[in-house]
Amino acid sequence: MKKKLWMFLLLIGLVCSFNVRDVYASTNTFERTNENLLVQDYISVNDSNINDILNTPAVDASEKIYDFADLFSDSEESKLYDKVLNYIRESKLDMAIVTINENNKMDSTAYADDFYDYNDFGYENSNSGLLFLIDMDNREIYITTTGDGIDKYPDSVINSILDYVYTFMSNEKYYEGCSSFLSLASSYASLDSSQYSSYTINSNGQLVKNYRPLAIVLIFAIVGDAIIIFIMVRMNKMVFKAASSRQYLNNKTKSAKVIKETFLGSHVSKVKIESDSSSGGGIHTSGGGVSHGGGGHKF
Repeated sequence: MKKKLWMFLLLIGLVCSFNVRDVYASTNTFERTNENLLVQDYISVNDSNINDILNTPAVDASEKIYDFADLFSDSEESKLYDKVLNYIRESKLDMAIVTINENNKMDSTAYADDFYDYNDFGYENSNSGLLFLIDMDNREIYITTTGDGIDKYPDSVINSILDYVYTFMSNEKYYEGCSSFLSLASSYASLDSSQYSSYTINSNGQLVKNYRPLAIVLIFAIVGDAIIIFIMVRMNKMVFKAASSRQYLNNKTKSAKVIKETFLGSHVSKVKIESDSSSGGGIHTSGGGVSHGGGGHKF
């Protein structure tokens, strides 16, 4: 009897552990068909995007972490999931983190937009939110924003976040990169957009205010003005009034020399300067007819 009870309790424990695992993250997908595309009603379906819809993984939008590239451990997925839920509660925006090894879309932008649009993401009754994609195929991280997320994260903010996060990705520290992304996204979400220019990201991945005490600024301004005035006064004392035009001539030089130059032509060389910095994509319309903001950074 005790043996049977032990086996029963063990079975219950295994079932519970599997259920807990499925709550916070998974790579489970559902089948899309022409008869049931599994998209929301506001998505514009037509001949030009139906194949993109069919080729986009259909997922449970409540899981939030979709580690198809297997970059995170189970404990890391659990931590990221908790951070995402906390972000959603505080920011009133939805969020998803996606990793892929193969990109069957045109680029990272298309994959991120399609994954968000063709699944049931969005805060409450809106489609507002953002998605963070780690595209191992194109070696690019990409942020796509939708709805209120577009206003909350303009290009300048997206570029700042990506510029900080990509170093982790280059060093294969994917969990640390995602964790930093979540922290920065939360920090910016707590600010009013008019405050963005007053903050920068420090070396520890924290938003810090560009603090410049007014007294120090005034002191530097007064000292600078005083130096300029002093120099101008000294220069003025060294200038004497000329009594005749001869005083303007150099007596040691009496002759004039004519120099003639002939223009032969010109040649312009153009060199393309490559940049590793992130690039905000501005506002664009996805294949599903949804407006998105966003930007990416190679790593």
